[in-house]
Amino acid sequence: MVAIKGMINRLFGGGREALEQQQTDDENGAGGARVGQLKREFAEHPSKGLTPARLYQILEEAEQGHLKAQSELFDDMEEKDSQIGADLGKRRQLAAELEWQIVPPENPNAQEKRAADQAAEVFAGLEVEDLILDLGTGIGHGWANLELPWTRDGAMRLIEQPILRPHSWFRLHPHDQNVITLRDASATGAELWPLGWIQHRHRAKAGYVARMGLHRMLAWPYLFQNYALGDLAELLEVYGLPGVVGKFPRNATDKEKATLMRAVVSMGKDARGIIPEGMAIDFQEAAGKGTSADLYKTMMDWCERAKAKAILGGTLTSGTGEGTNTNALGNVHERGQQSLIRSDVRQYAGAIQRYVLWPMAAMNFGIEQRRRAPRFYLDLGETEDFKVLASTLPTFVDMGARIPQWWLHEKTGIPVASDNDEVLTPRNRSQQGPAMLKATARPPGLAALRESPAAPTPAQPEYYRDETLGQLSEQAQPTIEGWVDHIQALLEDAESLEDFQEQLIERYGDLDETQLTEIMSQAFTAAELAGRSTVDDEVSDGAD
Repeated sequence: MVAIKGMINRLFGGGREALEQQQTDDENGAGGARVGQLKREFAEHPSKGLTPARLYQILEEAEQGHLKAQSELFDDMEEKDSQIGADLGKRRQLAAELEWQIVPPENPNAQEKRAADQAAEVFAGLEVEDLILDLGTGIGHGWANLELPWTRDGAMRLIEQPILRPHSWFRLHPHDQNVITLRDASATGAELWPLGWIQHRHRAKAGYVARMGLHRMLAWPYLFQNYALGDLAELLEVYGLPGVVGKFPRNATDKEKATLMRAVVSMGKDARGIIPEGMAIDFQEAAGKGTSADLYKTMMDWCERAKAKAILGGTLTSGTGEGTNTNALGNVHERGQQSLIRSDVRQYAGAIQRYVLWPMAAMNFGIEQRRRAPRFYLDLGETEDFKVLASTLPTFVDMGARIPQWWLHEKTGIPVASDNDEVLTPRNRSQQGPAMLKATARPPGLAALRESPAAPTPAQPEYYRDETLGQLSEQAQPTIEGWVDHIQALLEDAESLEDFQEQLIERYGDLDETQLTEIMSQAFTAAELAGRSTVDDEVSDGAD
């Protein structure tokens, strides 16, 4: 195998220690003593009692490099808000459920093919769906760091299942807002070991690391909706139940008033009770309660629509939306969602190739250029409409377009067969049966003779040819149409092509050709006379 001493320093800036141990191991003497305390931390749940002022403070601290509070708030938002959790989970799952493949670069050599085969074998032993889901946490946070455990198989260096580390373990370097470090006792944090991490940056929106995540957009609708929900809960607590009012006579005694009070309390709690005759209990609804509740619900609906647009690009892929919800509008929203999934898939593939496939190819096969390393793909299954392609492609081919076969396989998603694969063969005409013949257009008869007439000759001038063909077509067409109808009836009754052939031969003698024979005889006679007339005209012209 490839000697890696010096190569990993040249290509990756170091990383030999990451091949032997993980940076966050407690037993790791190089870094575990400084970052080991991260595994013993508990979340502080900053969403508890969140206010606009506190939210602004958390977001501002993240921009200054302190990501812990922001990361924990984002985790709380996914847990507490069912819509954020469901929509982000849907977006991650849509990518995780896709079929994956690892392919060599264009025009690969033998080493590059072997590197791709080895990488595919390694990934077959991993939980690739879990890997994609872990990378998908970067949609909300803007980034995700997965620690890479390395192992050996003889001289080969291979990865094991990457491990997602909590986002609260990290901070930004104070001198570079795009560099993430592990939190420790220092002011800058511990630099992440090369070859030890998948440092995925997910650009859900533009900005540097602290501001790339969608959760920064979702934090404010999350807060406003919680305020509206709290106010609605308080309204229902106060005015949700009707008021119970007891009425007593003017001359009621204190004992009778106490009896009525006990009845009112009992009715409010148990919905049953007794009161003396002459007293009454009324249940009164609060005026304007429905209007107040509608205001809070309107605010909550706006927040839900805003979150759905930010995560999935539309409202009709996560709910019914508002107003007119047509199927066409739903398709538009779904296409917007698919555009987001395509972007997510490309970003996952780039991170996997850079931090996993390239290092394995370099250390095991000496492939130093990243562009020649194996590539990771998630198959979106987007193919052309087979029916449209089958009807239009032959037309372009007949027009002379030079269309490569690989393009057709790519558009249809049909793999290219190897030499050892059994392939489908086209049906021959004997297998097509009469159904194909029935679908053909009706023969045009003698009218077709006029569509592409032969060039005029001296023995058959153009004026005579046109007139003769017109008369012949007009007189012979009824006979031809009768034959066609007769043959069409045979075709409709035939069970197979062979049956049709037998009936056609058997019924051939039944076709009445008397009228057509007479017409053709007259036509030949007229042609002969016309020829003689043409010769006489030429002789007369020569004598003159």
